Amino acid sequence: MKKITKAVTAFLLAALLTGNSGIVFADDEISVRMDAVVSDGTDYVPFDDVQPIQLDNRTLIPARAMAESAGMEVGWDQPTQTAILTLTPNAGSDKPIERFAAEAISKVNGFGLELAPKSITAALRINSSTAVIRYNFTDSDGDNVSIGKQYEMVSQAVLINDGTLMVPVRDSMEMFGLKVGWDQPSLCAYVSLPKEVEEPEGIAIISNHGEGEYAANDSGEALPAVGGYIGRFKVTHYCPCEICNGGWGNSTAWAGTMIPGQTIAVNPNVIPPLANVYIDGYGYRIAEDTGSGLEEYQIDVAVPSHDIAMALGVVYRDVYYAQ
Repeated sequence: MKKITKAVTAFLLAALLTGNSGIVFADDEISVRMDAVVSDGTDYVPFDDVQPIQLDNRTLIPARAMAESAGMEVGWDQPTQTAILTLTPNAGSDKPIERFAAEAISKVNGFGLELAPKSITAALRINSSTAVIRYNFTDSDGDNVSIGKQYEMVSQAVLINDGTLMVPVRDSMEMFGLKVGWDQPSLCAYVSLPKEVEEPEGIAIISNHGEGEYAANDSGEALPAVGGYIGRFKVTHYCPCEICNGGWGNSTAWAGTMIPGQTIAVNPNVIPPLANVYIDGYGYRIAEDTGSGLEEYQIDVAVPSHDIAMALGVVYRDVYYAQ
C-alpha cells in the first residue's frame, strides 16, 4: 500500500463530508512520465511527500512537480486563487518542449500587430473547470499583448489541506497542445509532444495576467446594445499638443475640431471615416481622425491633455459598430 500523508487523508475526509466521493487512492502508486519532452529520453515525474490522486477518474499531481518536469514554471495569483503555468519558447534550445513552444507561438495570428513572442501561459483557477490559455507577446512599443481563449477542462485544480496545489495532468498539458495518454495496467500517465504543431483556433486578443485579472473578458459586464463586432483593438491616447498630434493641433482629418470624449483616430482600412463605434470601457466614439502611424487594429482616443494621455497609457478593448 502506498504512503498517504496526513494532509491528503484530511483532504479525502473533507471531500467525503462534502459529498465529493470521486477521489480514489490506488493500491499501487500512480506514475507520470515525460516522453522526449524536456530531454530526448524518458523522464518520470518525481513525487516527494504528496502522491498523485484520482478525482472523478482524472489524475491530479502536485503542480510544481508537473510544471518542472514539463520544462515549465508555476506561479500563484493570490487575489484570484489562480495557478499560472508558464512555458518559454526558444527555437534554439536543447529542450524539445521549448522548441515546440517556439513553433506553436509562431503560428498564432497577430491580428495586424508587430509582435515578438514572449511566453505561453495557462491560468487554472482553483475549483473551476474554466482555464485560460494565453500566447504572450511584446509589441513594437514594448507593451504586453496576450492572445488566447478560455479553455474548458474536464477536471479542476484543487488545494489539499497542507496547501499543495494539485493540477489535472491531462487538462493542464493538453491546453498547451501536448499529447497525454494513460496506461491502465501500470497506472501510468504519459506526456509527449505532437508530431505536428497545429495553429490555435478560436483565439483573440485578451487581457493580460496580473493584478487579479483572470477572465478573458476584462469587465465581465453585459454590453449595451451595439452592432457588429469589429475586433480587439490596441487603444492609445492623444491630445492636441505638439508631441501627440504634431502640427495638426486640435484639427482632425475628417471632422474639424478634436473633441475629447468623442473623437478617435483610426486606420481607415479597418474602420471607415466618421463611423460611430462603441469601445468597451469607453463608450461611444466617432472616427473623426487618422494618422500615418496607426496600426490596423489600433485606436487613438482623444483626451484633454498630454498628462492624461500618458497616464492612461495603452490598453486592449473590444470594439463594435454602434447601432
